[in-house]
Amino acid sequence: MKSQSGTNNIAVVDVQAIVNSSAQVKALKEEQATKVKELNSWLQNAQNEVNAEQDKEKQQALLQKYNAEFALKRRDVALQYQQELKTVSDNISQTVAKEAEKKGYSMVIAKNIVVYGGIDITEDIAKIVK
Repeated sequence: MKSQSGTNNIAVVDVQAIVNSSAQVKALKEEQATKVKELNSWLQNAQNEVNAEQDKEKQQALLQKYNAEFALKRRDVALQYQQELKTVSDNISQTVAKEAEKKGYSMVIAKNIVVYGGIDITEDIAKIVK
C-alpha cells in the first residue's frame, strides 16, 4: 500500500524479541516456575505418603487418588499459564496496533517472515510493553 506521500507504510516487528524482553512475560515465567516447583513438592509428598503405606490396597487407593489430584492440579496450572500468556499476547498485539495507527503505518508484519523492507518498530513496541 502507498500512503498519500507515495511511500510504503509497512512496518515490521519482531514479536519474539518483544516477548523475550517483556517484564510481564518474565514475571509470568517466574510465577509458572514457582507453581511447578510447588506442584513437584506436592507430588513428592504424595509419593512419600503412598510409599509409607503398608497395606497394598490402601496404597493403591492413595496412588489412584493422588494421580487424579495431580492430573487436575497440573491441568489447572497449565490452563492458568495459557490464559495469562494469552492476556500478555493480546496486550502486545493491541500495543502494536495502536502504535501502527499512531505512526501512520498501514500494515505491520512479523519480522521473521519479511525478506526485505519495512520499517522495524520492535524497539518502540518493546519500550511501551515493558
